[in-house]
Amino acid sequence: MIQNYINHVVYCVDRSGSMRPLAAEVIKVLDSQIQHLAKRSKELNQETRCSIYLFGDRTECLVYDTDCLRLPSIAAHYRTDGQTALIDATLKATEDLEKTSVLYGDHSFLLFTVSDGEENASRNSAHTLAAKIKSLPENWTVGILVPNQNASHEAKKFGFSANNVQIWSTTNDGVREVGEVLRQTTDNFMRARATGVRGTKNLFSLDTSKISATAVKTNLSELSPSDYELLNVHKTAVIKPFIESWKIPFRLGSAYYQLSKPEKVQSHKQICIQNKLNGKIYGGSNARKLLGLPDYEVKIEPAAHPDWDLFLQSTSVNRNLVGGTKLLVMK
Repeated sequence: MIQNYINHVVYCVDRSGSMRPLAAEVIKVLDSQIQHLAKRSKELNQETRCSIYLFGDRTECLVYDTDCLRLPSIAAHYRTDGQTALIDATLKATEDLEKTSVLYGDHSFLLFTVSDGEENASRNSAHTLAAKIKSLPENWTVGILVPNQNASHEAKKFGFSANNVQIWSTTNDGVREVGEVLRQTTDNFMRARATGVRGTKNLFSLDTSKISATAVKTNLSELSPSDYELLNVHKTAVIKPFIESWKIPFRLGSAYYQLSKPEKVQSHKQICIQNKLNGKIYGGSNARKLLGLPDYEVKIEPAAHPDWDLFLQSTSVNRNLVGGTKLLVMK
């Protein structure tokens, strides 16, 4: 059975009275974030479901586990009032999403709590939230954005991992920066999902460069040595005569050159990867997704994947091959 990547992204957003001067920017940033999630879900072929919780003294679930392609704006619903029941909101969102079915797919939960103030109104204790976070399985990631060092210290007492806590400036510019942080963090997380990551305690410093060998074996096909020739390119050469010099017939599209520098990769180009440690080569339609590449032209940085050599399909008869690289030729 095909195991789809299914991401459950949850936003717990403070709407206490102190957020009133920032309300317009909060609406704009959160709506934009949902639109970006919808775009990236299509590009990375990952299903993403969103939940939105708003909290002051009390917590309201505005949207529950809904396809991010179908979410409305929060503009008509974001009204500021009350104090900051941060613990209650995070607990409720977590307990609600724990009821979600995780059958038939690779499910992962990513929860962000965003507050401009310190906890001052929850009925539940810090110990209760810390115990809940500790009990969550490995496919859960909970992060929080808080206004100062004291709130950061408190968040760690609430059970948030130190690298899943981020401080933000409670200004309109700060709200926009929060939007950029959320966008980059979710991008990194979704790219990491394709490499086998299901949860992390390093949310705001997530390393997306490592492709796990397990993820490669699961998603790609190992090439048999009888299916290809791997040729050493000792000096600069033109691809067609170079292949023919090895007494191999040249067929357009059958050769893959090793990437040696950052290069734009068109959407139709296929990719193969070679494990530097054991020399095994893998290919398949999921290679682009495993590398976190969208279905459009994008620049790829080979140095970002230090454990693997990347080979890009050539559809040219006169491509210049770089000396000191390798050329993969399919039979």
